[in-house]
Formats: sequence, C-alpha cells, structure tokens
Amino acid sequence: MPASERWVGCAAVARENDESLRGTAARAHGWVLIEHRGPWGREPWGPDGPLGRIGTELSRRCKAVGIRPQLVRETHGRREPTETRQVFLAHSGRRGPWLEKYTVDTVEQILELPLEAAAAGTPPGIGTRVDQRLYLVCTHGKKDPCCAVLGRPVAAALAGPSERVWESTHLGGDRYAAGMVALPDGSYYGNLEPTNAQAVVDDHDRGHLTLRHYRGRCTDDTVAQIAEHAVRTEYGLTGIDDVHPSDVTSSGAASDVVVVTTSGSVQVHVTPDPEPPRRTTCRSEDVARPDHGVTTIGSVPAAGRA
Repeated sequence: MPASERWVGCAAVARENDESLRGTAARAHGWVLIEHRGPWGREPWGPDGPLGRIGTELSRRCKAVGIRPQLVRETHGRREPTETRQVFLAHSGRRGPWLEKYTVDTVEQILELPLEAAAAGTPPGIGTRVDQRLYLVCTHGKKDPCCAVLGRPVAAALAGPSERVWESTHLGGDRYAAGMVALPDGSYYGNLEPTNAQAVVDDHDRGHLTLRHYRGRCTDDTVAQIAEHAVRTEYGLTGIDDVHPSDVTSSGAASDVVVVTTSGSVQVHVTPDPEPPRRTTCRSEDVARPDHGVTTIGSVPAAGRA
C-alpha cells in the first residue's frame, strides 16, 4: 500500500475532500538554491538555522526583491555537511526564464553572489549556464511531516545521476504533498506519487504540463493562476507557453482575467468559492477555508481586446 493511502496528515485530508490544486503555487520572481547536505531544521532561515547569520541575511535580501531561497540536497548524496557547495540562481519570468550555477567554497561567499539578479530577466552571465530543467521535491519534514512521508519516496523515485532532481526545503502548500517545482519556469505540481512523478517530469521536459497535477506558475497571483488553469482545462492546452494570464481587473471579491492563448484571448470571470473550514497543515491547529474559485469563460469585451 502506498504511503499516500496509509498517511492521515493534512495531505490525506485534502485528498479525501478532493481539494482542487489550481491557484496554489507560491509567488516568486526567482529562486536561490543552496546545496546543504546536513539537517535543515524547522526554520532554516532563522538565526538558529544551518547557515546562521548568513541565512538570515540571505533571506532578508531575497524577500526584498520577491525571490525564494531554498536549501536543497541530492536524495542519494552524502549527508555530511561540507563548506564547498553548489548554488543555483533562477529567474521564472514568462518572458525569459534562466538558470545559472555557481560553486562556493565558504558559506560567506553566498552573499557575494548577485542574488538579486534572480528577480530580473537578464542573467548575470558570471555563473555556468544551465540549459536543462531542475526539479525540486519538497521533503521538509520538520516543517510538515506530510512533505517527508510523501515527498521522500517521490524524490527517491526520480533520483538519478544527472543532478536535475533535488530534495528541497518548504515550497508552500504542504497539503498538496508530494509537491514539486520545475525550474526555471516555476511550474508547481502536487499530489505526486512515486508511480506517476516520472511521467510528469518527462512531459514537462517535452514542454507539456500534466494538468491533473498542475497547481499554477509562481509568476502569477492566485486569481490569475485559477483563470489560467480553467482555460487550460476547458480547451486541453498543455504546452507550457500555450497560455498566459494578462490583464486582471477586480470589482469587490470578483475578478476578470484576460487570458492569452495560442489561438486568441478569452476573459475569465473568477468569483470566490470558499470550502468548509479545516486544518490545512499538520503543524498548526488553526483552520482555514480553501478557496479555488468558480470560473466562467467568455469573450474579451471589445474595449479589452489587443
């Protein structure tokens, strides 16, 4: 019996309630990935985290420009801490995502890298360009046990010699474990299993999203992600760049999103649709009302057409 059928954590509750995945990708303009083989702790960027004051300053700089810092490690690699480590900078903008790799010999050298460049569309050009996608699988059990119980088997199933799949600290959305992000484009996936994760990666490498596991893209806000997912599902558009949200206008709680596709533009009306309250993480007793919206797809009003 797979772990997803035995486990009773927040991810099991979300699956039992058939909770939608759409509109659940965390927001980020870019990413800083830092190899760390040792323990991560529950709060890796605090003063008591594995990088100490360096991690705290790194987190501050990343937050200021809207990029996500992540600690990563290879699934089958050595777990002994080492000073020499790989660092990746990734930009997820729709107009030109990029990925560069660096090697540092001390943790202090991380702060000397052009971290803020990950928020911009032009790569620094001083690292090694990475042309293949990377895949991060959240296995951060100290943050939420679902990520370890469900994430580690998926990371193990995907692991190989190519250094393309990495275990990662918290990616957001614990209840969608096993969760994964494809970089540099920043496409989020959820509810993965060891039996289907490789097919999702293979399709993504070929330029196609697996919609039943697709949560959204980190470049877009929640309502835009919901609208994009609705259009992709309605018209069967799976190409990574086949669909992108454009203008978003809001009136009260509702929003209208112009979504551009390869065959033209449509307008998606999104209204709230909160679900019954329930716990959404294993680590907190607080309850929330997940809301993945109700959507109606129509023509773009004449004044809104390009």
